[in-house]
Amino acid sequence: MTQRMEDREAVVVGAGPAGAAAAFFLKMIDPERDVLLLDRLTGEKYSKYHRMCGQAISRAAFRDLAPLKPQNVLHRIKHLRDEWSEGNYVEFKSHGYVLDRPGFLKGITDRFRSLGGEMETAALGSVARDGDGTLLYLTDGRTIRARKLVAADGSRSLVRRSLFGEEPPVTLRMEQCLVRKQVRKDTLTFIQEERYHGGYRWEFPAGDLCCVGFPRGSDAVEGEVVERHRRNIPIGGVRCVERGGVYLVGDAAAMANPITWGGIRTSMISGRRAAEAIASGKPQAYQNWWDRTPLSPARFMDAYVSLGKMTDDDYQKASRGVDGNPLSWLGAYLTRGKYRQLYNALLLSLRYGW
Repeated sequence: MTQRMEDREAVVVGAGPAGAAAAFFLKMIDPERDVLLLDRLTGEKYSKYHRMCGQAISRAAFRDLAPLKPQNVLHRIKHLRDEWSEGNYVEFKSHGYVLDRPGFLKGITDRFRSLGGEMETAALGSVARDGDGTLLYLTDGRTIRARKLVAADGSRSLVRRSLFGEEPPVTLRMEQCLVRKQVRKDTLTFIQEERYHGGYRWEFPAGDLCCVGFPRGSDAVEGEVVERHRRNIPIGGVRCVERGGVYLVGDAAAMANPITWGGIRTSMISGRRAAEAIASGKPQAYQNWWDRTPLSPARFMDAYVSLGKMTDDDYQKASRGVDGNPLSWLGAYLTRGKYRQLYNALLLSLRYGW
């Protein structure tokens, strides 16, 4: 017996930061709109997947996410610390949060459902265009026709590959561990060395544990490992993020910052901007936002490439005499032309990178 095709006004695929935000704002802006949120994971599998990141987001991010507020806060961050070779470091005041990301996302999807939104566990098998809509073929045998589709289906986005034909400029392969190690609870620490090839090792507080991550194969973890993850982080941004009523958001559009690898902020804001474009009937507004936003990772890619060429000797020379005092940065910027791109990237990432 052939199943009847479901026709939906708006479908969001993926309930991570981008998808949860998109679904919530679609219902908040237009409570009468029919919105369905799909995710392939549920329960502990969903929670484990969404623990696979540093879970940090800046206080500034929530200026663009009202009425959403920081919830499920594990730590209030006051400092960002960059450690370079031979013990050199610089520390900045910067305010934000380390969240219990699965709990934070559940709070958003609960609010979405309280507004009348529907959420189901289902996996996407394939997609195809159908006139002014999109056909979603689910692995459980159902077919849904979405008049508007928000693709928040992650780094290997099936929607992006099938309907946009784009791949991220760069995909970082990361390893992350939750380790029994004491670290400062108000500080995010980044360790930059030649072996990370323009990246870094991070050590963030995570409740009673420490979240340690680095490019796969570049480092090792000492101490008791409680949980280990591997994940891909696409960076650099795709060019086209809207086509025919289909919107790419978050990792599906490679929106993580190339310098910090932070993606929660841009992902959630992209979900909101996509929802606003759908509600207003002006899809080009979303593409325009992406082309112009200072959050766009494309603006950081030249610096990412340059950092990939840095040696430990370069890091030592660049960091000499530099501290949290803005005047020390100004002096270094004016006198060390070789490293200006590094200084620019670090300062801009403080503002836009998390």
